[in-house]
Amino acid sequence: MSIIGALACQKDSYLKSLATRVISCHKNGNKYEVELEDTVLFPEGGGQPSDTGKISSGSDILEVESVIRAGLKALHLVDKPLETGAPVNLSVDWERRFDHMQQHTGQHLLSAVLDKRDLPTLSWNMGDMINYIEIPRKLTDTEREEVTKEVNSYITQNLPISVEVPPDREVDEVKGVMRIIHIGDLDSNACCGTHLKNSGQIKGIVLLNQIAGKGGNSRLNFIAGDRIFKFAETSHSILRALNSATSVQSEQLVDKVNDLVTATKRLQNRQSTLLKELALLTAADLKTKAGEKKTVFFHRADVGLDFLNQMFKELKDQPGTFVLLSGEGKDGGAALVFGEDTEQVSKELKETLSGLKGGGKGKFQGKVSVYGKGELEALKRKWA
Repeated sequence: MSIIGALACQKDSYLKSLATRVISCHKNGNKYEVELEDTVLFPEGGGQPSDTGKISSGSDILEVESVIRAGLKALHLVDKPLETGAPVNLSVDWERRFDHMQQHTGQHLLSAVLDKRDLPTLSWNMGDMINYIEIPRKLTDTEREEVTKEVNSYITQNLPISVEVPPDREVDEVKGVMRIIHIGDLDSNACCGTHLKNSGQIKGIVLLNQIAGKGGNSRLNFIAGDRIFKFAETSHSILRALNSATSVQSEQLVDKVNDLVTATKRLQNRQSTLLKELALLTAADLKTKAGEKKTVFFHRADVGLDFLNQMFKELKDQPGTFVLLSGEGKDGGAALVFGEDTEQVSKELKETLSGLKGGGKGKFQGKVSVYGKGELEALKRKWA
């Protein structure tokens, strides 16, 4: 039985299928964890997600949705049980595997170039599209350009990549058989992942934006390999859609968006001022009803909690109890209850509005997830 670090997928990352046998199969929740004598499916580890693939047993073909580690074992998650000792054929989703190798080998190469600048990789993560490595500080624009040129220069040099397993086959209790990944004479690092045969197969690396991390660290986003083409296609589609929406060419897009943002802020400020004025006028109207009714009811669909709170400031010292609601239908809304009989009125309100949750002493504030059929009408009949 092979263990982590000495699996078939780690000995030969280009092996796409394997005939093997079932060692064990145990149910865990609604899935079955299958251990095989050996596997071509990489179990998640070292920052690299697991492979996916298929297990064929007789006429049954089971999808392997992920492979996890349990100590030094690789467990394959499937929907149906397999008989212990049964012969099976295993195949890997090669497109996913090769993509992961491009990203992981690309990360090793990028980290090696950054190491030369005394910027060690503190951690890394492989995303569905964009990856990142965490380094001790942010790169300057000049450094970013230099690193991009250097890392892609090594890619064009087609440096050989090899895996070294120490002669004594040292076995770590957690990581398994220790392996060293060599990229030419440039870099040597311990790693459990699957890697390419040479740097040329990475095809390219693009450095993207940087995000500030803890303690001055920086997350440097990057993509490698065929993802670059997918990223370019997606970015181009977005750009074309923005061109169409704004009626300007790409070169003018930034200026156009900045103009739109400025105009939007101006409109939002104007809207905020008008809503405050409307809230004051509405509150003034309700003040006239405060002496006439024990409970004063207000509802408006096209406002929010800010509008209701503005009314509250004007009405909080008035006699009686006020029920203020916003929103309508499936979108729900906000609710405020305050005044002389807040506790009793808010209790009655919650009895009518099934989607209302909230609380508070002296002032009830709540959120209505959805207004049920006829609920607003019932409140209007009760208090309006």
